[in-house]
Amino acid sequence: MKKIVLFDIDGTILNVESSLARSIFIDTFGEMFSIDISQNIPSFHGKTDLQIIADIAQLYKIDYSSSIEQIWENIFEKFEQRISKDSITILPGAAELIEEIDRADNFEMGLVTGNFRKNAYLKLSLVGLDRYFPFGGFGDDCPDRNKLPIIAIERAKQSKIIDESYSISNSVIIGDTFRDIQAAKSNSLKAVAVATGKAPSSELRHYTPDVLFEDLSDYKTVFDCLKKL
Repeated sequence: MKKIVLFDIDGTILNVESSLARSIFIDTFGEMFSIDISQNIPSFHGKTDLQIIADIAQLYKIDYSSSIEQIWENIFEKFEQRISKDSITILPGAAELIEEIDRADNFEMGLVTGNFRKNAYLKLSLVGLDRYFPFGGFGDDCPDRNKLPIIAIERAKQSKIIDESYSISNSVIIGDTFRDIQAAKSNSLKAVAVATGKAPSSELRHYTPDVLFEDLSDYKTVFDCLKKL
């Protein structure tokens, strides 16, 4: 049976210049709702973009229900204008691990990311990694990250990447936050945590991932671990 590896993006595969996302959300809400959120903006750490928008809306008492498509367009337009390959750092071993998995039989790769779909593929395309991920669960699908693995697997089935009998429990999530670990555990997936984001390994260990790596630089060992999970 095939094994699916679901990757988070930010802090796992790559890092984007730290202030970019926050500045784009600040500018978007300033333009669309005439408010300044710069002095009190919720944490983005491990959240879906839908959750971030909902948190900002609740904090500033904004009704955005009729504006969500415009919000996505506004944010994406700003990312397209401001992001470049120079503002992205591929994290140690991530590209090599992705290529190793891609060469292997009986493995497929997808995404489970807080980024909304268009922005997820924009980031990956700038570093040549978008082609490895034909499906996923994204930050504009649902505010609850725990529901994204099921969405990703269903898309893989719809695309005939896996058959209908595939068991989601034969999947692995690789991520850098406790929310990635929780998304795995809540769906009976294996959780591989990597301490290349903001959370140190001591914090990630508290959430009992199946495996914990400081980074993915020893990608062959990581891949051997994936085969055994």
